[in-house]
Amino acid sequence: MVFASGPGASGQPPSSPSAPSSSDLSAVPKVVTTDQQGAVQQVVPKEPIAVPAGTPAEAPAAAQAHAAGVQKALSGNGATVGDLVVESVFQVGKGSTVRLRQEIDKVPVFGASAAESLAADGSLISVTGSLSKKSQGKFATTTPPAAVQATALKKVAEQSKSAPDRLKVTATKAYWYDAKLAAKDQAQSTAVPAFKVDINGAGAEKKGEPATWVVFVDAGNTAKVLDSWSETKHLNRVVCDNESRQIDPDQAGCGTADIQATRTEGNPPVGVQDVDQVYDYLGNTEGFYAKYTQAPNLTELIGDDTGDGYGKALRATVRLCTYDECPYQNAFWSGSYMAYGSGVTTEDITGHELTHGVTQNTNGLVYRDEPGAINESMSDVFGEFVFLTDTANPCNTAANRWKLGACSSLGVIRDMQNPKAYRNPDTYKGQYWYAGSGDSGGVHTNSGVGNKTAQIMVDGGSLNGVTVTALGIEKTAALYWTTQTLLSSNSNYGALSSALKNACNTNVRNNAAGTTAADCVQVANATKATKLPQLATRT
Repeated sequence: MVFASGPGASGQPPSSPSAPSSSDLSAVPKVVTTDQQGAVQQVVPKEPIAVPAGTPAEAPAAAQAHAAGVQKALSGNGATVGDLVVESVFQVGKGSTVRLRQEIDKVPVFGASAAESLAADGSLISVTGSLSKKSQGKFATTTPPAAVQATALKKVAEQSKSAPDRLKVTATKAYWYDAKLAAKDQAQSTAVPAFKVDINGAGAEKKGEPATWVVFVDAGNTAKVLDSWSETKHLNRVVCDNESRQIDPDQAGCGTADIQATRTEGNPPVGVQDVDQVYDYLGNTEGFYAKYTQAPNLTELIGDDTGDGYGKALRATVRLCTYDECPYQNAFWSGSYMAYGSGVTTEDITGHELTHGVTQNTNGLVYRDEPGAINESMSDVFGEFVFLTDTANPCNTAANRWKLGACSSLGVIRDMQNPKAYRNPDTYKGQYWYAGSGDSGGVHTNSGVGNKTAQIMVDGGSLNGVTVTALGIEKTAALYWTTQTLLSSNSNYGALSSALKNACNTNVRNNAAGTTAADCVQVANATKATKLPQLATRT
């Protein structure tokens, strides 16, 4: 279904910098956080590290100047492989988060990233990330042979039990593949040459369900699949009305020859409830992100240009019917547009699905197991934030607070304040925690832990003997946005716990949303209340 310890025990941020002048993190006092296998995950210098003399303070140049030291630190001061290259910059208060990707021989390593938190002067506050530390083999060519796509299509047909003619390859690209970074397992592994194949088509859980699959094929043996999983995420404006026609869901793109625009930016309501609601809620979601976070404009970040003359836009198709289900009882983010069944066009669902696009374009959390649960939770959190801050929405009542799907044709399907009411856990590996392989490893069920963590931060309360003082939505939204910029593609709940605390300290230093050191104590308390793993730290 769509929705179906950090820098110190006190929570205090580092004091104002009299910054060291070296970018070598090994040479300065610091706090190092490691994952459950001992791999370095986060490094926070006791004092921010200034950029080398002569380096511009602008974020991209400063981040690149810190890159060598950062890579060495995330590798545990051991061997390093490849290079770090600036990929994106996100504003955080007066500072920024700069995300760098790892490349080996100029080919990216899937999921390998380092997120540098920088002050306004370019000094390094912290780094969070996960990198490959070893590689094996070489690419004979980065041009994928035809056999690569054939192998990938065969694998997805077997896994999804779909007819091959209902599957299509949408992209094939050379990547280094490291199982740890793809969240396949928790054991350290080695990056090997591979081709990443993206496939759209019918899903496995329900006949006719739209789905997106990722398959990694060994570049040295094109008949060998290294890994595969479903990336299906259920649950300037352009809105298209499918008018309940039965179509293939992977042909539901808004602004194509099959489905043309019904309402576009600046034009008046058309009198179709689903069309007009989604138009308003796309705008409200973009407005929320603009007001409460420093995310890039959503149209620019996740919009799509189909060539229909309306340019890059947030696009949605409503009143979708598939050949197997009419009306379609769900909604989904396709990777470039949203699609809804009739009556599923609520504000929280819209914010939820658009946030899948934000996650896709910031940290790329893999959609399975704990990373997938965090992906789902991030969408629940921001979807509910959009809804709760819209006081003009008649559905926004005290009775519906934190209830996802309220006022939709689906009804309430998750309760962030009381996840157990819908058999979702509110505690890490507590009651209702799902440890099976269904639902991509419980991405919807186990999102309850992340949801409760956010809810108790906003409203305050007590859980598992820990009391949290309320931070409110403004500070919590800023916190979760910074956290989004810090997470890696394979981040689990331990990484989320660490990132939330680090994000809070970063927001204090960069004056984001008026966040204080006292607030960071409450953030740490919230992670303890839901029993998120408290990762080991050392100095």
